[in-house]
Amino acid sequence: MSRLRDGSKPLRGIESGGTPSGPMAYPDPRLARTSRQMARPMRHRWLRRVGRFFGGLVPMGRVPSLGGAPSGPSRARDLAVVLSLLLVATALTASLPGGSTGSPTPSPSSSLVAALTTPDPTATETPTATPAEDPTATPTDTPSPTPTATPTKATAKPKPTPRVYSFVALGDSLTSGYNNPGPAWPSRLDGEDANLSLAHNAGIPGDTTAGMLARLDRDVFAYDPGVLFVLGGTNDIGHYSNYSTILANLKAIIVKAQAKKIKVFLITVPPNSSSSMRDSIDTLNAYLQHLANTYKIYLIDIHTPLTSSSNGLILAKYTVDGLHFNDAGAQVVANTIYNRIHRLGY
Repeated sequence: MSRLRDGSKPLRGIESGGTPSGPMAYPDPRLARTSRQMARPMRHRWLRRVGRFFGGLVPMGRVPSLGGAPSGPSRARDLAVVLSLLLVATALTASLPGGSTGSPTPSPSSSLVAALTTPDPTATETPTATPAEDPTATPTDTPSPTPTATPTKATAKPKPTPRVYSFVALGDSLTSGYNNPGPAWPSRLDGEDANLSLAHNAGIPGDTTAGMLARLDRDVFAYDPGVLFVLGGTNDIGHYSNYSTILANLKAIIVKAQAKKIKVFLITVPPNSSSSMRDSIDTLNAYLQHLANTYKIYLIDIHTPLTSSSNGLILAKYTVDGLHFNDAGAQVVANTIYNRIHRLGY
């Protein structure tokens, strides 16, 4: 029997260059029908060497028959091929990534997590490039944070310093005070009204409106007052002066004082205990109201708070002698004047 090129003997029943004359190495009826030659020489040298190695390990004719399969050299050769294939498969498996290396194969998920979470010791941190400032860009003001408004306690506006007006009181004994040791009403008004300062009490007992007019320069204008109070007419009525004369004297006093820029206040004639003078006093007071309206000045009514509503005469609690004021009467006059002018800024 001739040998093949690799030195192996041809399979039984196959002559060189001929066709198989016996059963094939793999008794498969389907392959027999195709008339294919199954026993062909292995073309890969390393595979043939592996086959010969394992074929030499198994003695010819000693491999037991399994299930009636052919035995002998054909069976040993088949076993060598199977073992060669298993060895190749094992080598390929070990060479693949994650193959068996004697250590447990890590799962892809755990390997990925380890790669993401473990810092690379050879890697160097690349500094982040700072964007260059554009010299042509128009600078914009960065709004400063709005300061939180701190609640402040509202402070009361300081009261303006009140203007103080000096004043002169022009009259008779009802102004100067008589038969009473207490202060007269001008002094009480000075102490009660912070806007007023008494410059001079120009009351003279027994004086009439004519005498007041005559001494106007000496007793009033010489003190350069800002305010002038005029209380007169009681002695004029006692001397039976007519109303026109009284009103003329008072008119002259008002005109001259206004020419000096002095604020003039007229005061009504107070009541007394003489019933014979009651009607004359009421009539004169009515004329005084008309005079004040004519010259646009204020008339301060002290008659009403001092008068008894039952007989129209002065209340006894306000007089020392039925004509002049006591302390209570003088205080009522001062209070009445203050209440009337304070609202006007005096």
